[in-house]
Amino acid sequence: MRTQRVVNEVEIRQQIDNIVEGIRAKDLEVLRRLYATDIVSFDVEPPLQHVGTEAKLKNWAAAFLFFHDVTYEVRDLALIVGDDVAFGHGFGRLSGTH
Repeated sequence: MRTQRVVNEVEIRQQIDNIVEGIRAKDLEVLRRLYATDIVSFDVEPPLQHVGTEAKLKNWAAAFLFFHDVTYEVRDLALIVGDDVAFGHGFGRLSGTH
């Protein structure tokens, strides 16, 4: 079972890398395909909690209009992978030029 968990962690990290690339490319359609439909995320601007893909994409659309170039990075990502579920936490840092 250990090997399967390692593979799952690699796949999860790859999915997060794909999201980061979608953000950097300001590509809402890529992000739409990558986010779970029941995503719950917390951001800096009100409303702080975004539930569902459309709410999350609306938030990114506003950020993409504000910034000309977007930089996004995930730091200190820690994952706990079980047989049926995985949990993770880290810091996402958004910056850009406008």
